[in-house]
Amino acid sequence: MTDSFSSVVEIKKNQYIVEILREIYNSGAITIAQLAKKLHTSVPSITVYINELIAEKWILEVGSSKTKSGRRPILFDLNPDKHLCVIVDLNIYETNFYLLNLRNEILKKSTVATDINSDDIVDVIKTETKNFIADYSVWAVGISSPGLLSIDKGLNYTYPNHNQNDLSLDAVLEQYLQIPTFITHDTQASMLGEHHFGLAKNKENVLLINLDWGIGLGIMCNGQIIKGADGFAGELGHIQIKPDGALCHCGKKGCLETVASALALINRAKQGLAEGKTSTLSLKKGEISLEDVIEAALRGDEFCIDLIFDIGRELGKGLSIAIHMFNPEVIIIDGIMTKAGELIVSTLNQAINKYCLTDFKKNLKVLISPMGDQAKIFGAKSLVFGKMLDLKNY
Repeated sequence: MTDSFSSVVEIKKNQYIVEILREIYNSGAITIAQLAKKLHTSVPSITVYINELIAEKWILEVGSSKTKSGRRPILFDLNPDKHLCVIVDLNIYETNFYLLNLRNEILKKSTVATDINSDDIVDVIKTETKNFIADYSVWAVGISSPGLLSIDKGLNYTYPNHNQNDLSLDAVLEQYLQIPTFITHDTQASMLGEHHFGLAKNKENVLLINLDWGIGLGIMCNGQIIKGADGFAGELGHIQIKPDGALCHCGKKGCLETVASALALINRAKQGLAEGKTSTLSLKKGEISLEDVIEAALRGDEFCIDLIFDIGRELGKGLSIAIHMFNPEVIIIDGIMTKAGELIVSTLNQAINKYCLTDFKKNLKVLISPMGDQAKIFGAKSLVFGKMLDLKNY
């Protein structure tokens, strides 16, 4: 009976430890009284757990909260140096490596040019990650990746070259590094980052549109991030917009990605110049980049402005479908296309006004994320933090 009681007490204690660490990670510096209220337990109980976490160097005193009168309560926050995490962020043309402490401070970054479809991509990631962490003791690794990622196995069905011997990329990397490794979809990582630290914080119903080389949709409904049965929810880029349109890399015609992604913008700019369209881009020597098109538009180049307007209009058509399905209170835009700023926001708003029912758009806000790529990085890090706590690896 005594052993059984001790086991129950230990389990309960571990549950509170995990809840405390999660709360502080998501909320930041907090007092014992605030923790007790949030976790629905007593101040003496929280005090015991806090003292234990201080002894284990998980938590630090970081000052006092402001009060109108009386003794100022002490604030507690995570010890940023307790553990280090690495985030490996893949996109079509490069892989970025980030070293972060527990307070999401980026201590080191490295970028390597890669081809996401290459046969040696996994070997490159293994080697580059090992080199990146050579001088550090790393607690865990997170991977942010595009493509259809299964919830159960983490296998990538869009980029099967990332899987080896029926093992997902995170499983392969974990075996190689001997460090716990977890993988998530890049847009879902961005949604998680915004939920914990950005524009979706304290919101219940949010859509996040990732305007990158492809198009992804993060969905938060009633405070929960929607992943779907297999983890594929949010593939907005592959709804059909033009039945007789261009062939998409997925094998279907007229997908939204073929008319409203960064890749589509570049392709249309090149096509227009080849057809003799008048633009300052024709003065540029060498390959035209996305930045070139956006900068020209921001300087008033009519050809480039029209291209971005067309992108926003087509994107608005697709996004209006999601708006009618999920009734969001805010739409967050992130990804490399956000460099176009108000040009893309204004065209999106025009399209939403045209294609959405009045009551759906009445209180809807469309906002560009000020976090940029950090939303994705911090979201992947949040996933890693939560997974490690679930494994009692603390």
